[in-house]
Parts: sequence; structure tokens; C-alpha cells
Amino acid sequence: MTMLGAFCFALVPIWVRSIEAYSSMGIVFFRALIGLVPLSLWVLRTAGGRQEVTLTWLSRRQRLVLLGVGLSMCGTATTYYLGIMNTSVAKAVVLHYTAPLWVAILSPLVLGEKNAPLTWFAVAAGLLGIGLIAEPSSLLGGGRQELLGVGSAFFSGICLAGVFLFGRFLAGGLSSPVCTLWGSLIVVLILLPWGVSVPEGHFWMNLPFLVLLGTVSLVLPYTLFFQGQKHIPAQAASMAALFEPVCGIAIGFLVFGEQLTLAGSVGAAIVLFSIYLASCR
Repeated sequence: MTMLGAFCFALVPIWVRSIEAYSSMGIVFFRALIGLVPLSLWVLRTAGGRQEVTLTWLSRRQRLVLLGVGLSMCGTATTYYLGIMNTSVAKAVVLHYTAPLWVAILSPLVLGEKNAPLTWFAVAAGLLGIGLIAEPSSLLGGGRQELLGVGSAFFSGICLAGVFLFGRFLAGGLSSPVCTLWGSLIVVLILLPWGVSVPEGHFWMNLPFLVLLGTVSLVLPYTLFFQGQKHIPAQAASMAALFEPVCGIAIGFLVFGEQLTLAGSVGAAIVLFSIYLASCR
């Protein structure tokens, strides 16, 4: 279930690149809006879910952290989609999934967690891999679009780390489906100005891909992840989650005919290995 969820997440570049005339903000708005429908049905189907979604027992601090989840979800998807639109899928996917490295760096400051020496080795190796993937020479020769794509994908990894850190802070106080529901609602409210300004003549032609983004690449993978975590240990889950960037690289090659250079391929391998080490904390 975890690997299938990772595969569903990895399909995002196909849907995003199939959408025409929408900005990354507009795409993220409709993704979250469409995803809210099945998420609401799932959470509100039980009395416990209806009570939990009111957030009445959460402290003010916890509600602010939940707001942080929504802001991080918004920043993650917006910058990730912008990266997919402006650089190769392989680069965007691997840079996006450097989030465990940023979690390892920030968790001692944010959560007071201590890192083992092996974790810091993973962080150092990951930063080296990021440098190889970014390929400074190609950034200079690729122009503004390549620089925007790599920079956006890089920043999306930091935003995704925020989702993990804030979510870890709320663990035990709020279930993951309710957290995802509220996070998606916050995304919709933030990006409402971009959602109402739909380019004329493009809504209906883009709607099938937007629905796929909101269901196959949002609600379904989260549901599979939540169920899968009940049956496997955290280390196994970390290994299974690595299936996602691997699928992303394969999709970039098979669907879009893109491939990393030798330096980029070495960097991707280093990053994937460092993510595994950082996730086994």
C-alpha cells in the first residue's frame, strides 16, 4: 500500500504538464478544492470524525501549528509544480524529496530532537548530491527558466520538511486525515484569488487532469500511506517511500524523454541513499 501510494504521488508531473494556461497557484487551488470533497466524506462519515474536525480541544498553539501545516502544504505544491514546469522532471522530483534531509537539520531546533552522527553524515552526503543534481554549469547555460525550475524544486523540499515537522508536532493530538483536510482547506483559502481567475476556454479541457491530481495524486496516496503505516515499521516505510522519487525519474525518462547527466545521476543516487539514512533515525 505504501509503495502504491508513492507511485500515485509520482504521477503528479504527468497531470501537471498536461494542464494548459494555468499557473502553478491555480493548479494547486483546484487540486486542493477537488481533494476536499472525498476527504470531507471520509472524515465526516463517523461521529468521531465530525467531532474531531471541529478542533475544539486543540490549544491556541496547536491551531497555529495546524495553520503552519496548511501554509507548508501550499508552498510545497506551488513551488514543486513550478519546478516541474521549468526544469526536468528528474531534477524536480529528487530536489523535492530532499525533505528528510531538511527535517534532520531543523528537527533539533524545532522539535528538540537529537541527531545521531550517521544522520549528519547523511545530511552532508545529501547536500553534495543536491549540488551534483543542480549542475551549476547547466544553470548558467540554461537561462532563467532552468534557474527558476531548480530553485523552485529546491525550495519545495524545504516546504515539505515543514509539513513533516508541523505534522510531527501534532501527532497524537490530531489524526492525519483531519490534518490533511484542514491543510487542504487552508490551501484553498490562500489561493482563492488564483482559483477564481480561470483562463477562459481552458477549465473544461483541464478538468480531467485536475480531478486526477485531486484524487489519484492527493486523496488516494494519503489514504494508502495511512493504512500502510499500520502494518510496517517506520524503517520499512522509509524504504517504500523512496519508491516515489525513483518512479519520478523513470517517468521523466519514459514519458518525457528526459534524463539526467552522469553527474546528475550520481547526485540522485547519493541523495536517495542519504534520504534513506536520514529516515532511519
